[in-house]
Amino acid sequence: MNNILDLNLQYANVSEDEIKNTEEKVANIHNNIINKLGAGAEFTDWISWPENYDKEEVEQIIQKVNDLKSKGVEKLVVIGIGGSYLGAKSAIDFVKGSINFQNNIFFAGNIISSSLIQQIENQIKDSKWGICVISKSGTTLEPSLAFRHFEKKLIEKEQDNAKDLIVAVTDKEKGTLKMLAEKKGYKTFVVPDGIGGRFSGITPVGLFAMAFANIDIKKLLHGAKIAMDDLTKLENNIAYKYAVVRFILNTKRNLFAEWFISYDSDLNMTLEWLKQLFGESEGKDGKGILPISAIFSRDLHSLGQIIQDGVKNTFETTIWINESKDEIIIEENKDNYDGLNYLTGKTMHEINKQAFKGVVHAHSVEGGIPNIIITLKDKSEESLGYLWYFFFMGVTMSAYLNEVNPFNQPGVELYKKNMFTNLKK
Repeated sequence: MNNILDLNLQYANVSEDEIKNTEEKVANIHNNIINKLGAGAEFTDWISWPENYDKEEVEQIIQKVNDLKSKGVEKLVVIGIGGSYLGAKSAIDFVKGSINFQNNIFFAGNIISSSLIQQIENQIKDSKWGICVISKSGTTLEPSLAFRHFEKKLIEKEQDNAKDLIVAVTDKEKGTLKMLAEKKGYKTFVVPDGIGGRFSGITPVGLFAMAFANIDIKKLLHGAKIAMDDLTKLENNIAYKYAVVRFILNTKRNLFAEWFISYDSDLNMTLEWLKQLFGESEGKDGKGILPISAIFSRDLHSLGQIIQDGVKNTFETTIWINESKDEIIIEENKDNYDGLNYLTGKTMHEINKQAFKGVVHAHSVEGGIPNIIITLKDKSEESLGYLWYFFFMGVTMSAYLNEVNPFNQPGVELYKKNMFTNLKK
């Protein structure tokens, strides 16, 4: 199998017999997934994308990023919402760190907020900056408002040179943004027709901003390819096993919410990405597991009490990073004023690992909360590509087990209808 991701179900409170009882159903769903026979199958091009992606387009993304930087562009405003935002943001935080690039790449258009737009404007006004706007249609309200504002500001600042500093990731042939980009001469990359937003981080939707952040996007796609080779097979499929355990915990144990947990704040946006992936994919027809998240040990000092001793209607899926590239060793303090000299010589990562083990035991054994543990090798591009693909396959199997379409989001459209009525569109 792989040496990148491991699934541990020791504390999941689901027996092997229960898992085996689903084998026939899983096999039938697997056949539908691979042969594109299930509901929403027209949006499953992500399955083979790590192998079949447009190699020339990826080279053009890298070339355009290099071109921007050669022109002195230091900062990038990335405009998009949902999957057009969460994939790139979570990847940058995961690989580069949640603080390292926060003053180089700014994400707008994911919320209607004049305060956010003004704060971004204040941060970029004295720098050379560019725009990457991501929208298949070009008419989604939140990103369209942000793009209208920042495009105007950039044109005012750069005059005729602005067109070389704006990139649009949009539909291949049609749509408002595509037409605008062609009219004004903006470089464009393609939002694939057969891949929905929450699955699109491995496409130009996520890759352009990642490349600007110096992420090796070819390595990320390679990690996804390794996962594709592993997880498009029925046998020993850990993504399917994860989905089955979730399904059993939900339908047989009546657990309605899943805590996505990490012990690394750089994964905070990964957890936000997971909330969109599972919430939009599963939450239909009165079904679905509510995705919620926490960062430990931080949130143990705020949510720990209710998780440990509150109502037992949730379970946890923890993503543990096995290797730490940044290590701080605890040094001896001669005064030992805090009583921590017993930790001398240990690393922060070692201490964090013992906290993780202690929490799993407290929550699962003493607290009765099932725990699924996903151990990831490291925070490299390959590991992230593998992790994303693992969850793509897992959520697809999960939704089909619940007999819902994983690839639509009809409930999202209702708020838009009401909003536009209120705005007298």
